[in-house]
Amino acid sequence: MTNTTLRRALAVVALVATVGFTNQTATKEVSEMCAGFVPENNLNIPVGLFTVGGITEQQFNQVIDRMEKLYTKDVEAMGDRLKINRLWNDGTVNASAQRSGNTQVVNMYGGLARHPATTIEGFALVICHEYGHHNGGAPKMQSWFGGAWATNEGGSDYFAGLKCLRRFFAEDDNAAILKDLELDPVAEAACTAQFPEEQDRLICLRTSLAGQSVANLFQALRKETTPPTFGTPDKKRSDSH
Repeated sequence: MTNTTLRRALAVVALVATVGFTNQTATKEVSEMCAGFVPENNLNIPVGLFTVGGITEQQFNQVIDRMEKLYTKDVEAMGDRLKINRLWNDGTVNASAQRSGNTQVVNMYGGLARHPATTIEGFALVICHEYGHHNGGAPKMQSWFGGAWATNEGGSDYFAGLKCLRRFFAEDDNAAILKDLELDPVAEAACTAQFPEEQDRLICLRTSLAGQSVANLFQALRKETTPPTFGTPDKKRSDSH
């Protein structure tokens, strides 16, 4: 959300090989919402506006369908309910997580899906990140109400890359999807070095595409002139959540 583009979005590939957090269940009984996935902005991409890129309504729903299939029972086992709001007709370029009683809410907007930088992989990363606010574990962010139900930004990124995207992409024919794509050589070398098993390597590469998509989104929203690449990471340190 608030970290610089490369440190925030491209870090997911570095995280997929590390040890995950233990899932924890939030217990607040009031409605609370995290800040949006990207910095607050006034960009609005309505239905029907022609853009080069983005994903279709069918793909938007397919990503959400899979998240519900993968995680609904997990959330119910915690005693909670998962609700993913499909806000296709809303042109907002963002996404958010919200807790209301025992309901874990994820808000996915059509404007984000229609943004030219958004790919299926990138959209999957965003929804995994927002779900990670609910179930990514510690460290937690303090809320306006004095409690702490939401995993912080770094922890949500960590959960998305390490846990959620691995599970999400495992259902795909990743070799076929990647067959004709041009991959970042730095990411490809890192995935090959880290994962001797072919399926794990392919999932790592899909995750790199997710990170690149989100990095491109941040670049566009911030009007940055330098394209983000894995070979030019941002080395600054942030103390923000």
